[in-house]
Amino acid sequence: MKTALVVIVLFIAGLLLGPLWSGNTGYVLVSVGSYTVETSVVAALILLVIAIIILRAVFAFIARLIRGTKWGVRWFGNRRQQKAEAAFHDALVGLNHGDYAGSSKAANRAWQLRKQPNDALLAAYAAQQAGDVKQAREWLTHTDQNAELAVAEMIMALRENPDSIDSRLTQLRALLKDYPRHPELIRQAIIGLRYHHRYRDIAGLLNAAEQQQLFSDTEFETLVEETYFNLMLEAGRSSASALQDYWQALTRDQRRNKAIRRAYLRALKTFDATAAADKVAARALKRGELDIAYLLDKQLLVAGPELRDIVQDGLKKKPDDPFLLQAIGQMALQTKDYALAQRALRRAADLAPSQRVLFDLAQTYDALGDTANALKCYREGLRV
Repeated sequence: MKTALVVIVLFIAGLLLGPLWSGNTGYVLVSVGSYTVETSVVAALILLVIAIIILRAVFAFIARLIRGTKWGVRWFGNRRQQKAEAAFHDALVGLNHGDYAGSSKAANRAWQLRKQPNDALLAAYAAQQAGDVKQAREWLTHTDQNAELAVAEMIMALRENPDSIDSRLTQLRALLKDYPRHPELIRQAIIGLRYHHRYRDIAGLLNAAEQQQLFSDTEFETLVEETYFNLMLEAGRSSASALQDYWQALTRDQRRNKAIRRAYLRALKTFDATAAADKVAARALKRGELDIAYLLDKQLLVAGPELRDIVQDGLKKKPDDPFLLQAIGQMALQTKDYALAQRALRRAADLAPSQRVLFDLAQTYDALGDTANALKCYREGLRV
């Protein structure tokens, strides 16, 4: 703006001083009917500027008088409101089109015209989406949502930097207590809490997250399993019976939850609780909550009697099932029955070769003292 004013002043000065400096001021002839007026260019420009100033003053005075009347107030107010509505509409269109910078500018125009809190809220959202968190915070101060200002600022801060949650943990817990059903606050809280492995806090938010469907089914199951697995690891490290006590303290619905049962099975396997892991895995297989492929993929298979009976019964029905062959081979490897492990894993590798099967087979050959075949299987596994 300052640059534009300087350019205009210099331009006018050039028009006035140029002719005077050259000594040729020129002239202007105005003829209206039988009347004529002749003057210099410089004087004409001066008169024109004076006339413009006077006209602007007159029009401003008239407009001020009109605005003082009921009709004027209504007319100018409606005109201003129409401009504000048009700007607000442009801001919404910008959001719909993903033009967050344009939406922010339009919302700013609407705010300047009518100073409505909704305009400030829209401007704050658009600025946040455009990545200008500082501007978004400033807009929030213009809203009438003073009670929820702390919530909005917390959400923005967690979106901007989820890793900063440790320094905000006390405030976050207080906000979650005051706003236990706020969807975005809960979602951002869970995301931030996962950064610092605060699974106890996450566990308290899982019901609200499930009810409001804040995550996809797959994401939520993964979140539940991860949360309870880490809580069970924490319990299991304290004492030998603490893990089982933790499991028994869960509600019946929680113990029936597939993700929580998988977490429990993983924890049992981690602490080498073979007998308990065997029972849990066998029941999950019978109920259809897990399958042999999952146990193999997550390395949760144990050489327990119940699992062995299920696998052997399955092989009687499907003797060429590669997963069942791999399972019986892994069980034999765990119990050091290397001859059975070699036969089962060799057959599984022939039917469906995979890196895991070939590496297990290599381990079996190595245990049997067949170094050549062990190296061969390792090489084949690296190529799969």
